[in-house]
Amino acid sequence: MSKVAWLLSPEAREACELARQMLADHENALRVVKRLRKTLLPEHSALVMELSQLQIKAKAKFSRAENMLFTKVGYEQATSERISRYKASLFPPGVDVADICCGIGGDAIGLAVGRRVIAIDSQSLMCQFSAANLELYERTNFETRAVEFSREVCTEFECLHFDPDRRVAGRTILPNDFSPSLQSIIAAIGNRLAAIKLAPASKLPHELREKTHCEWIGESREAKQQIVWFNHPQKPNGKSSATVVDRKGVFDQLVFENDIQFSTVSIAKQVGEYIFEPHSVVLAGKLNRGLARNFALERVGRGAAYLTGNSLIETKLLAAFKVVEVVPLQIEKIANAIRQRGFGKIEWKKRAIEQETFEQLRRIRTKGDISITAIVTPASHGPVVVFCQRIFRQNVESDI
Repeated sequence: MSKVAWLLSPEAREACELARQMLADHENALRVVKRLRKTLLPEHSALVMELSQLQIKAKAKFSRAENMLFTKVGYEQATSERISRYKASLFPPGVDVADICCGIGGDAIGLAVGRRVIAIDSQSLMCQFSAANLELYERTNFETRAVEFSREVCTEFECLHFDPDRRVAGRTILPNDFSPSLQSIIAAIGNRLAAIKLAPASKLPHELREKTHCEWIGESREAKQQIVWFNHPQKPNGKSSATVVDRKGVFDQLVFENDIQFSTVSIAKQVGEYIFEPHSVVLAGKLNRGLARNFALERVGRGAAYLTGNSLIETKLLAAFKVVEVVPLQIEKIANAIRQRGFGKIEWKKRAIEQETFEQLRRIRTKGDISITAIVTPASHGPVVVFCQRIFRQNVESDI
């Protein structure tokens, strides 16, 4: 019996369920393995242990994680269910899409709704895992192909999705260290509609950014991936976008010009009624300046990402805080403010401030009952601590 066939067997599923339950009950991993070996071969026990641990982690990505198949690398690089659905909505319905370097099938799960998907990977095992996961999600309009990447592989398809391996020799954000390399992928795309999935921190040559559309996509408070779009009618070349997708699949998005300089966004003379922290997709794409311009906000200080204004803004792209007090960055004054206002539990945040100074602040003793956020940041007249209350806005999941 093959590895995949055994992992799909009732015996393996029951063993995974037992392992997940024991791990949920905080049982020691060695004890779990010992229990599994009472009924399983050693190699099967190892498979169950690895898979069950990945299934537990994958619950944050997939609604059916407990019955899915994963490898460690496949899980780490897999697109989550909600981002997969969002990306699939950007491909035309009824047109075949090749999902190249499909891994365990995270993107294919979304793409296989409303169109036929061909999941392609150089590893036969990944194709088998992808097929099993697609079947689990009741996708029927797909096939898998275990072949090496080449330009010829792409010729029969109008639309392409690539997720090149970024862990060939350890994690990398250098495009030409991917497998296949960025250069070889671009050569295969031609005039087709295509998307290349990269790490959020991956840097593209300037000339390529001008010929494509770069989109940073996140969920909750994390930047998850960067997509480089080619020949997409809704994704104009020479521009960038930041997108946050919530649990319900609702997304918030802004499109930015590539040439706005952050220096053109003014520094506030004083912190306004609200202070805003850009979402990590904005920071990953270095789109702070465009976000500030779009919402008529000012920078809090030079070198810091925080923005400020006098109106509350409803967007998933900004975490919002109501300013309570602004105190110069002097330990004695800050300690007095904490004591006088009765602050107790403090959420400390910082940008562009030395770690040693930040650690001194965190060691200040508190005795009050009021929960507060303290943002340590450069400002127009020197570094300050902004004491503020996080605002939980309706329908803004990134506040959670």
